[in-house]
Amino acid sequence: MRRKIIVVVSIIAILVISFMAMSYFSGLQETPETEIPEDVARKVKALPVKYEQVSYTISSTGRLGSQSYVDIISEVQGEILPGNVPLKKGQRFKKGDLLIRIYDEITDYNLKAAKSRFQNSIANILPDFKIDYPEDYQMIKDFFDALKIYEPLPELPEITSDQQRIFLASRNILNDYFTIKSSEIQLGKHSIYAPFSGTFTEVMLEVGSIANPGSRLARIINTGMLELELPVNVSDVKWIDKGDVVMVASEDGSDEWKGTVIRKADYVDRSTQSVSIFISVKNNSENPLYEGQYLRASFDGKITGNAMDIPRRAVFNNNMVYVVYDSTLRKAEINILKINQQSMIINGLDEGVHVVVEPLINVVEGSTVEIY
Repeated sequence: MRRKIIVVVSIIAILVISFMAMSYFSGLQETPETEIPEDVARKVKALPVKYEQVSYTISSTGRLGSQSYVDIISEVQGEILPGNVPLKKGQRFKKGDLLIRIYDEITDYNLKAAKSRFQNSIANILPDFKIDYPEDYQMIKDFFDALKIYEPLPELPEITSDQQRIFLASRNILNDYFTIKSSEIQLGKHSIYAPFSGTFTEVMLEVGSIANPGSRLARIINTGMLELELPVNVSDVKWIDKGDVVMVASEDGSDEWKGTVIRKADYVDRSTQSVSIFISVKNNSENPLYEGQYLRASFDGKITGNAMDIPRRAVFNNNMVYVVYDSTLRKAEINILKINQQSMIINGLDEGVHVVVEPLINVVEGSTVEIY
């Protein structure tokens, strides 16, 4: 029993001595000073705000069409006869070519007979005119000499005297004159000439068919001057002006042509919610274009002055950006002029202020930053 007490007392004594020794040695060590961490400035990418004219590219694809589509409609009756070019779909022709001729011999003979009767009427009044109006006789005589059955009627001399006018009207001269002029115009409608260089896109009546007044004979298009219709976003239309030069290219980009904006629609297409821009493109034999062909057009839009282009990803909450004032991060509201695919054209910030042009994560307004 005594032995156990001695063992327990010895263990307790050892523990007490060990604790006292540890306290002594720990008191000899110096307490290290606590360092307060410095506020580290975050580096951000920013640019000074500077306003100037900003250009950007507008691209759109549209279908090429002719500037002139003409339906040829007969105004007279008769058999369709061959012209200078075959009356066939896809047939090309030049300006001034006789496209369609409608049988006109009967009309031509009737016109010549009317001119012969009119010539006889003028001859009958010459003696009376010489006696009653000798001062104007030579004028009427010159008109009579100019009358040719196989040529169009010359211009009727100007009649200034009421007595002369009554005299000519009583002999039915004026009525016959204007009736013949009308018949000459009617005869001209039997021959249809090309108003431009182009091609037949449709042929409704072939050679040998009978045409009646109002019959559709064919449809032609002008292949020399073509126009490209492009759908453009409403927001881009205001930056496009009539007369702007446009580069037009094939879909694969292998060929290019130069075009010009000739007009803008003043309405929005309901199905596409876009505005149509029309570009004139001149065709040429070396690099031909075809009606109905799809082309892509690219041209520069310009925002004159008071504008700056920044990355689209730098904008948050629709119209907010970060700016740097005296190394401090602040939020600022911008005015968006144009939204591009990768960037935005803006204003509304004071010039000289640095605008952050990269997205920031886990930052708060008022943070200290450093521009790099």
